Amino acid sequence: MIVCDLDGTLLDSRGQVSERTRTAVRRARAAGHVFVIATARPVRDTRPVAAALDHAAVAVCGNGSITFDFGSEEVVDYRPLDRQPLAATLALLRDRFPGVRLGAECRLELLLEDAFHLPEPLARDARRVPRLEGEIDRHDVGKLMVQLEGAARQYYETVRGLLTGCEVTISADVFCEVMRSGVTKAAALESMASRLGLGSADVIAFGDMPNDLPMLTWAGTAVAVANAHPAVLGAVGEVTASNDDDGVAAWLERHAMADFSEKY
Repeated sequence: MIVCDLDGTLLDSRGQVSERTRTAVRRARAAGHVFVIATARPVRDTRPVAAALDHAAVAVCGNGSITFDFGSEEVVDYRPLDRQPLAATLALLRDRFPGVRLGAECRLELLLEDAFHLPEPLARDARRVPRLEGEIDRHDVGKLMVQLEGAARQYYETVRGLLTGCEVTISADVFCEVMRSGVTKAAALESMASRLGLGSADVIAFGDMPNDLPMLTWAGTAVAVANAHPAVLGAVGEVTASNDDDGVAAWLERHAMADFSEKY
């Protein structure tokens, strides 16, 4: 099973799938390997990438909080935050960071507080609300989005230290992300691999950011792109070229499909 993060890993800096990458993924699937997208993106923002890859299969989205089958167009797994701890989490964030701005992925719906800043292409389908607290009794929140002033890399560790009963990670500099304890890309992928009769030793994973570390640590073969976060570069056994240099495709090309079958 070949597992790949999207932004900063499979996609170039413009968020596009190169023809070289498309060809490499197609060849891997033709050789009999399961190719899985594993991304922090919600389902709606994963869909165009899946289409570009001719990917009518299951994808792990929302950092493992939701798994979606693009073939059957249905949610096959959803792991939301528990409501009572979520309410306590919101109260703690408000108390510690008075200017905090919050958003939430609720299955296929995006809720953003009025003050939450997100690039328009990513926010166009959002429903704006004054405060998230007024919505959590009516929605199952899969991923909480926490935004403070500055880049998320500057406050991610502070939020992580505060919210000890959750999974807190970062996949981009716009906000940090909070999921239920135990919800990671790795947990969702392990469940998927088990259904296919595969173990972690049968998995090759590619990533670039701290939210990829659980799956990279779990996978039998972990590969970082050259542009990866320092924490990722320090944790993996192999590094390929950057996302803008088609690093994933280059790695797949160097390891012939026949070699895959023999080695993995």
